[in-house]
Amino acid sequence: MIFNTWVYGAFLASFTILYWTVVPAKGRGIALLVAGLVFYTYYYPAHTALIGGLILATYGLGAALSRLKAGEPLPLLQNRVSLRAVLVAALFICLGVLAYYKYLKLFVATYNDLAATFNSGQALLTPEIVVPLGLSFFIFEFVHYLAETYKGTLPKASLVEYAAFGLFFPTLVAGPIKRFKPFWEQLRDPAAFRIEFVSEGLYRILTGLGKKVIIADNMALFTGPLTSPSNAGGADLWVAVYAFAIKIFFDFAGYSDIAIGSARLLGIAVPENFNRPYLSPNIAAFWNRWHMSLSSWIKDYLYIPLGGNRGTLLFTLKNLMIAMALCGLWHGAAWNFVVWGVYHGAGLCFYRVYRKKAAKLISYIEKIPAPLTKTLSVLATFHYVCLGWVFFATDAGKSFQVIGKLFSF
Repeated sequence: MIFNTWVYGAFLASFTILYWTVVPAKGRGIALLVAGLVFYTYYYPAHTALIGGLILATYGLGAALSRLKAGEPLPLLQNRVSLRAVLVAALFICLGVLAYYKYLKLFVATYNDLAATFNSGQALLTPEIVVPLGLSFFIFEFVHYLAETYKGTLPKASLVEYAAFGLFFPTLVAGPIKRFKPFWEQLRDPAAFRIEFVSEGLYRILTGLGKKVIIADNMALFTGPLTSPSNAGGADLWVAVYAFAIKIFFDFAGYSDIAIGSARLLGIAVPENFNRPYLSPNIAAFWNRWHMSLSSWIKDYLYIPLGGNRGTLLFTLKNLMIAMALCGLWHGAAWNFVVWGVYHGAGLCFYRVYRKKAAKLISYIEKIPAPLTKTLSVLATFHYVCLGWVFFATDAGKSFQVIGKLFSF
């Protein structure tokens, strides 16, 4: 189901009424699980079995990690398998499914392009694959669960609780990316009905619909030149860039608001996702305010495991670039998204070097009146982000054509 449709509205309203009037507190996990299955099956029934299989596999492997972490042998295997080996196997399954469904077509197309360019090798048949709804969000939440189980930081949960977490329908389409422990705590200690759940939930849903339908969708009237820059002038392209920046923020933020509001109707809190990102004074602050559930996931499960900033400055910069390149690829199965990620990685690297190596310049800037420096910093960051959206909006070749025309006087 798509959030801005009457079908979802009817489904949410019906389930919310049943949830508070019929379902007992102890049965809410099962109710959320059933609702998630209905929601997901409505979109594309064939993928329900895949997601169900992933939930069973990751829950089982998580249970194995818990036993090994507690020093208990696994049935049949005894001591012939290590904690790390189980984690690697679990991650291989999750990332393998993601790579097959989301990225196989990209890899095949890239191979065919290279083979044609160098006149070597036979072209491969491009597979016809339908990407399961919300697969990236499923995988990120499963990886989080497995990683935290490996660390021993999660409580022991039932299969129903874990499945309800994975199939929680408000966050299936576009996040926010949840963390297991806060969700589990709300299942184990369910809230009693309060009228604030209805008022706050409906307010967020209506706000999200306004952002999505009234603002984001109408910006499409102005973004066309980004996909056909050869027929556009510089002024048209600048308008298109600003329009796309507005569109993508209100699109993502609108969906997040609807998800947060839908969860609130059920008395459940999920993470906030946006905090006025276009008012950020630097690119690091932008990524602390933009798609916050994703940014924190990238930091916790990619950047820090790579080594984070625990080393030389060059080591830190390398980790930033890898993390942001993969962040870009997560957003879409096309190389322009990788370019977008590298672009932001370069911005973060520049800011890191600036903070580390430009002490004299920083001390001079700090003498300038704060309102002026903050305003200039916000404007500079906003325009850096806007130019990055060009790589997000269209393929790499057209993106550089757009950038060239934007600065051609």
